[in-house]
Amino acid sequence: MRSLAGPAMLLVLFGGFAVYRGCASEDHPSRSFLDLEFAGADAARSGSCYSLETVLFTHRMFSKATRTWSSPRKDAWMLTLDEVTQGYNGPAHAFQKLTFEKFGDQVRLVDVEASKGLPTDVAQNVDALLDAPNDMSSTAVDRCAKDGGTGYKYVVRKK
Repeated sequence: MRSLAGPAMLLVLFGGFAVYRGCASEDHPSRSFLDLEFAGADAARSGSCYSLETVLFTHRMFSKATRTWSSPRKDAWMLTLDEVTQGYNGPAHAFQKLTFEKFGDQVRLVDVEASKGLPTDVAQNVDALLDAPNDMSSTAVDRCAKDGGTGYKYVVRKK
């Protein structure tokens, strides 16, 4: 007589995994946080005319890094970007940890940690993040979509 213990155990394991995956959700910021206008790096913290979602979406188009979100404190989110590339001496790992924090109706980049050789200056990283939406003439937030809207390093679309 053949035992059903092996197939039954497999069924229990796969069932448990399916329940876990169905109930678990990855941490990520709320839609309202992502929709906030991304602040510029100037002293006045002028708005950039782009939502954080737009900035991160356009930036991702040029990156193969994996992304993980975590929340270090209330109204703050850290985006960890990890990338492994094949170099002359084998695989090379690079990372960036970008901490964004809500200030009123804006979200600001407040801290940057990075692998050796990558910039950690907040202003330099803000400028780099804004390159892609400006180059692509991405959709601006309502405040800037109207004629005459201005923002930090915002490039007005040509009509």
